[in-house]
This record gives sequence, C-alpha cells and structure tokens, in this order.
Amino acid sequence: MRCPYCGQANTDATRYCLRCGRAIGTVQQPPLSMRPQITPAVPPPAGSRPGVRSQPVRLPGPGIVEATATAQPAATAPPGEPVAAPSPPAGFPPKTLTQLQELATAALAYTVGSSRREAGNKKVVDIVYPSCPAWQQVATLYKALSEHDEESYDSVVIRGFREESDLGLAFNNGRLTFDRRARLGGQLIRRYLIETHRGFEVDSLRIVLTEEWPAEQRRA
Repeated sequence: MRCPYCGQANTDATRYCLRCGRAIGTVQQPPLSMRPQITPAVPPPAGSRPGVRSQPVRLPGPGIVEATATAQPAATAPPGEPVAAPSPPAGFPPKTLTQLQELATAALAYTVGSSRREAGNKKVVDIVYPSCPAWQQVATLYKALSEHDEESYDSVVIRGFREESDLGLAFNNGRLTFDRRARLGGQLIRRYLIETHRGFEVDSLRIVLTEEWPAEQRRA
C-alpha cells in the first residue's frame, strides 16, 4: 500500500505510513449481504394492551376491507377461588306441592346408604349425595321420597348425608319427613316437613307443605 501523502511504499497490513506516520489503513467492513438487518420498531395501535394479539378480520360489504380485531385473552378464575353455586330457580322456596314437584326435576344423583323400618310404622331412608345449596337439597330429598314411599307406612323420613359423612350420625345434608295421616284439628292431612343442611344453622330452611287427603280416601 502506497502512502497517499508522501508516496512511501508500505505493506498492506500497515496502518501508519513508515515515512510520514500518517494513518493510511482502514477497518475492513463486512459485505452488505452479511450485515445484520435492523427492523425499526413499530409502535402498537392506540388502545392496545401488552400480551393481546391482533388478527386481521374481513368485514362484510362490497369489496374486501381489512380491519384489525383484538383477540381477548381467555378469562380464567383466580387459582384457589371457589366455584359459584348455581342459583335457585324461580319459586324457591316452594309454597305449593306443585312447585315442590317441579323442583325435583333438578335433583342430584344419590345412593341409598340404608333403609329400615322403625317404631310408629315409620320408614327411614338414608341417602348420600354431594354437598349442594339448599334448593338442590330440597329437590333431591323429594325425589328420593317419590322413589321410596310406600302406602303401608304412616311416615317416611328421608335423611341426607354428604359423601364423606358417617351415616351413624345425624343428617347433615337435609331431611324430609312425610306424614301420611297427620291431623290438623279435626282434619286429616298429608304433611311435608323439609329441613336443609343440619336443620339448625343460621342459613338453614324449614319448609312445611300440606295437602288434603283425596276425597275417596277420606270416605274410606
């Protein structure tokens, strides 16, 4: 390499002229094709949020119009938060036997833990089903009564238990007592007494429904 200032011949690796001492070497730049490509940052659209992906959407109408729709992240419940219990249907607590019968369509599946006859011509059936709100307890207890009632008994008691409970203890998932020949003054009636939970908690319900005996049975 020849110095452009004094004409001194230098080697190609020389950066400073051997005669005048001026800088004559240059730093070799890599070819353009090998240089990293830097893409300028594009700011997000106004109103967008970090972590939210935008997707192109075709809008209806003449021609094709491209728009940008924001894909919302899926909603997830906070970890450890309890799942909300289903709301009771309209007409709860029931005030008529018809409402009670309609409620039974939402009863939960249950298993029979025991069934026995007790003094006073009474039948007692213990059923086991999951913990649930009061209205589902009432529905499940009445469904069990309709499936285990027998005309030969004066009273039928359905006791509800949670799945992890000891059946030897008192009910803890509601109780229904059906008296087939209860007396109200001089009148003979059918009476349904329903208690939810354990029967004595603050949020427990006590429901009493009655119906007259059918005319043909009263004459008998």
